[in-house]
Parts: sequence; structure tokens; C-alpha cells
Amino acid sequence: MRRLARIIAAVLPASVVVWALACSHGPTGPTATSTSPTTPSQLATYTATVVETEVKELQFALGSTDLSVGENRLVFGLIDPETGPIRDVQVELSTFRLTSLGREGPVQTMVGVFRRWPVAPSGLYTAHMFFDKAGTWDISVVATSLSGASRSVSIRIQVNETSMTPSVGTSAPRSRSKTMSDVGSLQELTTDRRPESALYETNIANAIEMNRPVLVLFATPAYCQTATCGPQIEVVKELRDRFKDRMSFVHVDTYDNPHEIQGDLSRGVVSPTVKEWGLSSEPWTFIIDDLGLVSAKFEAFTTREELERAILNVLR
Repeated sequence: MRRLARIIAAVLPASVVVWALACSHGPTGPTATSTSPTTPSQLATYTATVVETEVKELQFALGSTDLSVGENRLVFGLIDPETGPIRDVQVELSTFRLTSLGREGPVQTMVGVFRRWPVAPSGLYTAHMFFDKAGTWDISVVATSLSGASRSVSIRIQVNETSMTPSVGTSAPRSRSKTMSDVGSLQELTTDRRPESALYETNIANAIEMNRPVLVLFATPAYCQTATCGPQIEVVKELRDRFKDRMSFVHVDTYDNPHEIQGDLSRGVVSPTVKEWGLSSEPWTFIIDDLGLVSAKFEAFTTREELERAILNVLR
């Protein structure tokens, strides 16, 4: 019960925890091997399976739900058992294959970057890593403070053969997501309190058929468990202001009937488009190139800088 809530409580300030839990989707969250959601109670954010923690002096909160063979953006938090979240320190990660013969590697070593969230003086780390085969992997993390003191933690994760969500380099689903022409008001399309109609003028399929890049955001601002969906859609609005002449932007709310929920998530119906894309968490942001292929994908809150870099990559 509420595994995600425990992760949030560990890495966010109390004020944000209260806000996040008030906007909770439901009591449970998926693991890295879960299937697509079929009811609102199966939706959650920032959960994944940590198979084993080997070092107790530093705690690792894994926030990625969809780890698979290929390129992955790992989202995680670091926690001191006594003082709480560890922010903005130097972090190095190394990956190791776990085989019948033992631990192989390091296969890859990379730096973790602390990404500040706009909702409070908080955030999580991200790192890009490549897994060349499915199975159990070991990730060793070393965190070094400004004083030079280092602490470490090692976790084991399960990497799937294929991604639950559309993989980078594959064709994006041509979804007939709802638009303004399908409903009577914006309140039937989004829980955003300050909706921009431009994000709901074109469905995903038609946007892709324009033969220009597309950004697709999946998020439910009013009911996001980590309170980051609202800030995420604001980032997307800013990016649209800058790039709207060169690409399309589409927002799909997690719920197909946002106007009927009225604070009671038992009334919520998960959007068919969310199911089609295999999403079991939110927010998710996808960048699609002018050929209709997924160029980049981001689980959890993603900074403007990360998204802008991905956008510029498809506009070259």
C-alpha cells in the first residue's frame, strides 16, 4: 500500500508531500514489470522494483517504471537515513551484469545530474544508461559531498527485454486522442486549471501526419501524485511558445472524463490513449521526429533544458 507515497515522503519536503498525497491516484503503484493500467487505481508515479539493497549507509529511491534493453533515463533519489534527502552532490553510477558466473563489469559508468523541481526546493537525479541484455543488473552509486566525503549504495534492478512504452527509434502510435472537436469544452479534455486550447486542437495521429516533429505530454495536472504534472504542462506551454512554428504540441490527460471526477478518483476512467501507449505512471513526455519515430522519451518531471535539447535534436 502506498509504496509511492513512501518514496515521495522520503525525497520531498513536507509541504510537497501533503500536496502530493492529496492528489494521489490510488493506493498502489506498478513495478518495473507491470502491465498497462486499466483502472485509475492502477496508475501511479515514480515506482520501480529495487530487488536488493546491499549497503545501508545510503538509501536509493528508484523512480523509473520502465527499464528495458537499450537506452534508459534513470530517475532516482538519494536519502540519508538520519537527515533525509541528499541533493545536489556529485554522483557517479556504474552498471554491472549479474550472470550465473557472478558480477560482470563495470559495463558503463556515468554521472548523475540533480534536476531541481519547480514545486519546492527539491528534485531528483537523472542518469542515462544503456542495458545490452535483459535480466538482473547491479547499479553501484557513489555520492561525494563538497567536503570530499563519499558514501555508496548498490541496488539490483530488473531490466525487461522490451519496453512497456513506445521505444526510442520505433514508430509512435497513431492515436486518435480527443480534441476540441470531440467535446463541448476544455474541461472535458484536461484537469489543467489554465488550459491552452492549442494543445487540444489536433490529435496525435494528425499531428504526426503533418510530417513535422511532435511533443506529446501525458499528465493529469489536478490529480498527479507527485504534484509535478501541473509544473510539467507549464514547461510544455513555454516550449510551445518558442517552437510552435516548427513543430506540434499535444497534451493528453490521464483520465478520459476529467470533468466528471470532481475530486473523486473512483469516477475516473483512464484514457484509451494512455493504455495504447502502455503508460503506468505520469507524467510522460515523448518527442517524435518528422518521420513519426520516437526520438526521445521522458518519465517523471522533466526540466525545460532536457526537453529543449531533445527538441533541438529533431529540428536540426
